[in-house]
Parts: sequence; C-alpha cells; structure tokens
Amino acid sequence: MAAPGVRRHGTWEVAAPARAIPGVLMAGFRDLAGGTFEERVPPGPAVAIVIDCTDGSLAPLAGRVEGGIVTGLAPAPARIAGRGVDCVELQVDLAVAPALLGVPPAELNGAPFDLADVWGPEAALLRARLIETRSWDERFALVGAALARRDRTTARLDPEVADAWRRIKAGHGQVPIGALPARYGWSRTRFWSRFKAQIGVPPKRAAMIVRFDRALRGLATARGVAEVAAELGYTDQSHLHRDVLAFTGRTPGAIAADPLWSVDGTAYTIA
Repeated sequence: MAAPGVRRHGTWEVAAPARAIPGVLMAGFRDLAGGTFEERVPPGPAVAIVIDCTDGSLAPLAGRVEGGIVTGLAPAPARIAGRGVDCVELQVDLAVAPALLGVPPAELNGAPFDLADVWGPEAALLRARLIETRSWDERFALVGAALARRDRTTARLDPEVADAWRRIKAGHGQVPIGALPARYGWSRTRFWSRFKAQIGVPPKRAAMIVRFDRALRGLATARGVAEVAAELGYTDQSHLHRDVLAFTGRTPGAIAADPLWSVDGTAYTIA
C-alpha cells in the first residue's frame, strides 16, 4: 500500500490507506493528548473491528476482550472505554463479512466479541506486529495482508439477500422494503426469514440502522438536527431525537457537541 493520508482533528491524528480494499473501510486513530473516553457502542451498517495497537488502551466495560473488538450490525447495549487510544478500525461490509470473517453477520450481533474468537490465533500475531510499529503505512499493510490471507472461503450471503442489502445501503435506508421480495420471486415470509437469518435483523430494522448511521454522521459534521432529519426522511426532529437516544443513550445535541463522533467521520473522508 502507498503512504496513507494523515490529518489532525483536534488532539487526534487520523489516517486512512491510499489504496482501498473492496468491501472494507479502514482507518487509524491516535489520541495525541492521551485522553480518556467512554461511549456506548452504536449499531452501524457494517461489522466493526477495532484493533488496539498498544497494550490495553481500549476495553469494553463488561466481558473478556483483549486487544481486538468485533461488533455486528446490531450490538447489544454495551459501553467501551479507552485511554490514550491508538488503534486501527475496520468497517467490513456485510456482503463480504462471511468470506473475510468466516461467519455470517447475524452471528456477530450481541455483546462485543474478541477478535481472537473470530479470527483465531492470527489475531494475536497481527496485533503483536501492529504494536511493534507506529507507522500507519506499515499497519495498514499488515492488516491488508491479513485480510488477503483470509479471503479464501466460499462463504457468501444468498445473492438475493446480498442484493437487498446493497439496495438498502445505497438508498440510505429509504428503500421501499415491501417491494423487495417480488424482485427475487420470493414470498414476503421467505424474504424476511432469509434476510434475518443471514443479516441478523429484519429488513426494516436494517434500513432503520442504515438511516440512523447516516444521521449520526450528519450530526457529527455540526449540521442542524432539523436539516439532518429532513434530508434522511425522518418524520420530524422528534423522530430523529428518539432514534439517536435509543441507539446511543444520548441526545442529538450531545452527539453534535462531542468531538469523538466527528473524529470517526473524518477518517473516512480523507482523500
């Protein structure tokens, strides 16, 4: 991989690889001030993997996780804390997650998983090598190589489920869900059943999470709540307020004022 793009965002250093990996967004985060944080893990339209590149700067507040945290589309309410964070984050699209992780997205919902429980012994070896270097270029190359080694399984979502997921994501959660089964010649019951079995939530819930994630990123750019709500088809500001509160435990105003949320959004816009 070529040298990554790096920028400062407040006290954070944020990096992204120059070369994209299909189906995977990757970024690096380093808190130069060595501060602390505690946040609830929100749902999102990807399998999220966060690999701690130090000796213990990230940890859930419950459960056993050592250095690599994996969360699915619909994580159970859980909180994560950190101090002096220095990590690599991956957002793995649900369509490629079975091949790269060896399990369907549905099996990754619930409490955060330890990366070793998903990737096996390779997780510890990868993390040890990430800790050895502070170079984002080298870190992204190491993670990219690890992903390439894993992309050998034939595990896939059903083509119909994968297509439905792509449409929901591309439409930012505003796709007419009721019209999807007919596209595949499936009954509504079969479509709902297959989608939930592989993705982990029903199609309407998936669309709700996709739209919420878009709203969260909009709020993090300091745009007004009314503007974000209107753009994403929420009934009104109260509707958006309820979703944000339910998924994060915080109000839209609190999200907009918290620099930690804007740091995450910044990572995936680096040219």
